[in-house]
Amino acid sequence: MKVKPLGSKVLMKDKEAPKFFKGTSILIPETTQNKEYLAYVVSMGKDVKNVNEGDLVKYAKHIHLIEMEHKGENHFLIDEKDIHAIIEDD
Repeated sequence: MKVKPLGSKVLMKDKEAPKFFKGTSILIPETTQNKEYLAYVVSMGKDVKNVNEGDLVKYAKHIHLIEMEHKGENHFLIDEKDIHAIIEDD
């Protein structure tokens, strides 16, 4: 299945996988983690102008996002306006 976001929507994948207690299958809730709000751009709609596929970006903490499964992994859709920065290596 291929996902093609519409308009200014961006399909993202979190940089970090969910965290578990060491050696268990117990998930550590996001509320107890120091979340960085970093994700990779997977694909985007035709109206997106400022990011490219593969970019690592910082996105807003309090946004409306649409969670979905893509290729067996958790992804989410957000509006391009909720992306604040592209993170680049030095």
